[in-house]
Parts: sequence; C-alpha cells; structure tokens
Amino acid sequence: MNTKNLIILALLIVIFTGCNKEKSSTKESNLITVSFRLNANGKPLNHSVNYINASGESYSVSAFKFYTGNFSLVNSNSLQRTSTDLYSLVNMDDPSSQTLEIPLQSGLYDQLTFIVGVDSMHNVSGAQTGALDPINGMFWTWNSGYIFAKLEGKSSFSTSLEHSVVYHIGGFRKGENAIRKVTLDFPGNQILALGSEKKTEIIIDVNLDHWFDGTNRISISATPVWMTPGGESIRIADNFSTMFSIEELITQ
Repeated sequence: MNTKNLIILALLIVIFTGCNKEKSSTKESNLITVSFRLNANGKPLNHSVNYINASGESYSVSAFKFYTGNFSLVNSNSLQRTSTDLYSLVNMDDPSSQTLEIPLQSGLYDQLTFIVGVDSMHNVSGAQTGALDPINGMFWTWNSGYIFAKLEGKSSFSTSLEHSVVYHIGGFRKGENAIRKVTLDFPGNQILALGSEKKTEIIIDVNLDHWFDGTNRISISATPVWMTPGGESIRIADNFSTMFSIEELITQ
C-alpha cells in the first residue's frame, strides 16, 4: 500500500472513531425535564391571593425563591445513581426558572434526590455567576454566603414595620447548616426507564403550606421576620424540605 493510500486510511479511521465517540456519549447522557409547580392552599402561587397558614394567619406573597441542585436519579435496590452539581434558582416571578433541563445517565430508577440550598464550597467561593450571581438578590454580602430560600410578603398578623413578612433562610456552618437533601419516590411505585430514545418530564409539586407547618409550626405573629443563619433558619429549613412531592412522571 502506497503512502497516499495509508494517509487516506488513517483519516477514515480518525473520522469513524470520532463519530463513534460522539454517538456513545449521547447514549450515556439524557436530558430530563424537571418542572416545579408552586402553590399554597391548593392554589397556584400568585401575588394577588391571600393564603392561610396552619396557625390560621392570612398572608400574601410578594417574593418566593429557592436554590436547588445536585440532582440524582437513584435505584434504591442497587444504589446506582447519577448526578449533576449544577445549581438553579427557582423564582415565582420567572416561569422559565421553574422548568429545568438536567443531563443524567440512562438506567432504571425509582427515586429523585436533590438539595435545597448551596453547598459549603460554593458558599466560601465568594460571589459567582449564573444562578449564583449576587444580582439575583440571594447573596448575603454582610455574611459571605447565600440565602437558600426566600419568602417575602405581608400579613395583618405581622408585628413588623408595615406588617411585613420576611424570611431569608441560609447558613452552612456547623450548628447553622440549613442545606437540606430531598428524596422523592416516584408516584405509584413507578420505575423510570431513562433512555436517550425517550422524553422524560418529572413534575414536582411545591406546597408552600409546609413552610409554616412541615416539621415545625412557624407562626407569623411570633416570628414575622428572620434573616440570619441558625435559630429559626434551621426550623424553617426542616419545614421547606417537606414542601416537595412528585405529582407526575411523564415519559414519551
């Protein structure tokens, strides 16, 4: 075989190998859609609606945001899992933020896990970009760290100035850790067979009622404002970790 033919053969091998690698990586990673549906009292979250918490206190919502990340699909039998550490900021005022596309590997799964909050490494890395950009209003400049979840509004039961309700929940240090891991079973014991040939959407219900009564009873009249790590941040973090449930699993 002459030199010219050898060069042509080598080029064909490189092209063929490259195509195979691209096809293989596509099979290993699939985009799933996770959609959050925000509600309170069984109604979609809306600025113009008054809601009632477990203590019988009415309140309105002017802002509701929370960080989420480290999504994993889990096979609870064999403990196989895949995950990504990308962070997203879910914002009631930005419908596009309530739908996430997450790359995860093919397999059979029966649980979804993720965290609410921002891990310690990102908290000590200073102000960052994207979802973690301070422009989003979720960075404590005075405390060098992120607000994991924010709820603001008004209530006639609030004793604060202008009847404000303000909860800025965060903290990652020992004794102040408000990061919470959420583990959700698929409804009806469904098994998700994730593969590149299917489109998958996981619809998650976010019930704001549990902010006030998930594990601990939080009363607006007793605590209308909380904006520091520790104390009520821990109790409210325990509550907001119970806000989530998978409403529907859709595969096509």
